[in-house]
Amino acid sequence: MAAPNDLFMEAAAAAPKLLARNGGDEAQGKDDCEVYFLNCMCHASQVQGIKIYADSSALEAESRRLALHDQVPSNIYLSKEYSRYDRQIGKSISKLMPTTDSVKARASELIKALDGQDCPRPIACRLFADKMISIVKSRNPTDKTFGKLAFACGYVMLLVTNQVPDAMDYLLAEFNKVCMYTVPKHLHALNAQARNTDYFRLIGYQEEDGKLQSTEKYLVNVVAYVKLYAAMIQTEIKGVRHPHGLAEGWKWLAMFLNTIPAIPATAFALHAFLKVAGFALHKKYGSQFMKILDVISRHFIPALKAQGSKVQPEAINNLQNYLNDKIYLEEPEGQYLAQQLLSKMFL
Repeated sequence: MAAPNDLFMEAAAAAPKLLARNGGDEAQGKDDCEVYFLNCMCHASQVQGIKIYADSSALEAESRRLALHDQVPSNIYLSKEYSRYDRQIGKSISKLMPTTDSVKARASELIKALDGQDCPRPIACRLFADKMISIVKSRNPTDKTFGKLAFACGYVMLLVTNQVPDAMDYLLAEFNKVCMYTVPKHLHALNAQARNTDYFRLIGYQEEDGKLQSTEKYLVNVVAYVKLYAAMIQTEIKGVRHPHGLAEGWKWLAMFLNTIPAIPATAFALHAFLKVAGFALHKKYGSQFMKILDVISRHFIPALKAQGSKVQPEAINNLQNYLNDKIYLEEPEGQYLAQQLLSKMFL
């Protein structure tokens, strides 16, 4: 099986890394946030010929979540005993629309399904996570309405995990399985021999009719998964505690710029995250967020440009336009639900 035309592998090893310090809640209200270059933080890979770019804390969190997630067999939905719950959860999520009434109804249905006595909680949580994240496959991520749907999913995920906290680790594990940039993590093949079919599967390429999908389709999926992840992070409802909210989004952004190379795939992932969560992050962190954007402008984008034709113009233009047009000041379409979903009263 031939490997897809990969536009970003050669640049990964040489791409610079960035560091943002004083992230999380500590960054709020401080003017001494440091953002600067540092040497790449890589971790030895257990897969021969592959180098892992990631923060150690991110890898530890990923490992913990996946260990919990994998305690439930991936084919549990085939079980006669639990297939009914799989269909029930899947049906509810398939009816989700970006409207207040739909979010309220779907969240209520899912909470009842996960909080039932007949299906063990770990199984129910895994089924929920699988179906929730697979909305990227069941809906068209290139459709203009997908952004609104992502925000609706964010509200549902927050409302459900607020009532069923165990479900969050399963959601995060599923995100990490389907898209390494939600960790965030990048896997770089060190040589041509390592860039085989197994490698492309490992980094998230899917198979279509017995062949690996194109890089173009792969990037569409990367963008969709990161948008869904960012939508969940930035969602806030008054009176509802978020187990993985904006503080985690700030941490993700700092780790991303600290350890992930500036290449086409990561540029698309970064833009997708900023497009969805940038408004909320700017609103909360203000000047500290602006320093992060300055790093992107002064270092990440030039690092992309330095690679010449290996980087699609779109990957650079997306980030450049985001900064030049100050998109972070514009409330993303679909966030209007925040004004209507203000408390647990909807449940």
